[in-house]
Amino acid sequence: MSIVVSESLMSWYGLQGVANQQLLAFFLSPSGYLFAIWLVAMALFNFFLQQGVITLLLAQHEVNRRSVSQAVRLLLNRSWLIARLAFLQSALLISISCTILFIGRWLFGLMLADWDINYYLDQQRNQLWIFVTAVSVGGIPLALWLGAKWLNWWFALPYCMLQKKPLSNQLRDSTKLSHHQRRLILALNAGWFALRALVFVSVISGFIWLLRFSLSWWQPEEVTSLWLFLFSFAVLAGGSVLSFLDTWLYASIQFYMFKVLVKRNRSGLKLAHQRVLRESRRLHLGLRMMFLAVLVLGANEISDEINRFSQRFSAPNSFVVMGHRAGGWLALENSLEGLQKSINLGLEVTEIDVQLTADGKIAVVHDRDLRRLTADSAVVHLSRFEQVQQAFVNAGFSTPQALPVWLAKSADKITLNIELKRYNDSLALVPALLDALKDYLHPVIISSLDGELLETLKLQMSGTPQAKNISTAFIAAASFGETDVQQNVDMLIVNQQWVNAWRLLSAQQRGQQVHVWTVNSAADVERLYYLRVDGIVTDSPIIALETIERLNQLSEMDHIVNSLRHWLSL
Repeated sequence: MSIVVSESLMSWYGLQGVANQQLLAFFLSPSGYLFAIWLVAMALFNFFLQQGVITLLLAQHEVNRRSVSQAVRLLLNRSWLIARLAFLQSALLISISCTILFIGRWLFGLMLADWDINYYLDQQRNQLWIFVTAVSVGGIPLALWLGAKWLNWWFALPYCMLQKKPLSNQLRDSTKLSHHQRRLILALNAGWFALRALVFVSVISGFIWLLRFSLSWWQPEEVTSLWLFLFSFAVLAGGSVLSFLDTWLYASIQFYMFKVLVKRNRSGLKLAHQRVLRESRRLHLGLRMMFLAVLVLGANEISDEINRFSQRFSAPNSFVVMGHRAGGWLALENSLEGLQKSINLGLEVTEIDVQLTADGKIAVVHDRDLRRLTADSAVVHLSRFEQVQQAFVNAGFSTPQALPVWLAKSADKITLNIELKRYNDSLALVPALLDALKDYLHPVIISSLDGELLETLKLQMSGTPQAKNISTAFIAAASFGETDVQQNVDMLIVNQQWVNAWRLLSAQQRGQQVHVWTVNSAADVERLYYLRVDGIVTDSPIIALETIERLNQLSEMDHIVNSLRHWLSL
């Protein structure tokens, strides 16, 4: 139920993924606020159910009754009351968070979206002080007031368990009981949270270390379904025991503090508590049916999640090997010979670099000048195309051809990834390229690390018939910071040293493909294959294709073990 409602709330906002910058705006929207309340309420409801059983068992011990089944029946009969309490406390907690988050959104947005936060802190100090003042004057007092309200309701759960009153009366009684104990309650919760965080971080770190250690000496052929089942069962059992101990500790502290304060205040609750604990009502049939329906729905959702999990760690459905500079090391870079060898190998895509010459021709050349390849110092954008051709001929190479020849030779045989390059301020390459592509009816990728060129391209091709055949790609040139154009292209081409889980999830949940450059070893190809990137750019297409062919022959168990190994290495 929690998963279904959560996905529905996110889809209303139009958000399909969670690992991206839209998440902040989503949480500050009405549907995002409801989503956060629902999510926290479900977590609190689950915790309150466990805590309620322990509270009832501790209370039974006080009256010499020990019946787990009766405690569960009492808890279920009060489940609607507990659910409303969970939602109220969730609303308080989320309101505290949103108060600070909303006021701090401007600064948070700068830290996420801009490359140099120090520049903005230096150049926009006035705005920074305005927001810091707003947080101090408006946000913090409101957050403190909401926090005090939450502390006042800390004893509401024991009251709900041990007396029969409307929820508003339970909250009023809890406020009276905790009035002079809020500092102690806050200290207890802070201590419990710190201890819980320490234990769980230690356990999770130990588990990851154990898993990595196991995967380092496990061979895939040694791993059977039985071993995976036993390992998963041990993890779930260990997590359940830790969860029980955590809840038992918290509920015990709360119950005995509640008991001491009730006794100190000489409240006439003891007889009421005893009457509640001696109840022996059967569970209503409708409630039983509701819980059965929830279990069926939950089992179905768990089954779907298991299938998604197995798909994540199975063999990828597709993996594109893209030649680098026409054919990588198969021939001279950005040469028609390299293009033909890529076609002969059966590559789906190959990348070429283009720039504009002084006479308006599109040359397939990577560098600013020709010195590295031909020993000629001619600068491409300052030279006529015939001069570029002659420099290659003088160096003993075949005559290079302009982009239209490349388009004719690649049509229906291979997809070109045309990387736009410029070494001046001119944007003339964009209209020249679109003009060259006006009669080209085959798919083409246009990429660049120049955001201004890509923005100009998207603007000029918008609404044209060409747009349906053109995919855009941003070549990420930094390990942090995301511009608008980077978030709105069809694919990212990322340097392999900057590949991490966050970047992969962020791009893929935006619907973008992720390709990695430049990948030249079999080990790196295998790693990226199991990290489920969409493809690689390589100078060694033969090695890449042989590696992919070998991996595709592995068993499902091999894929699961190898996937876990590589994801844990991130």
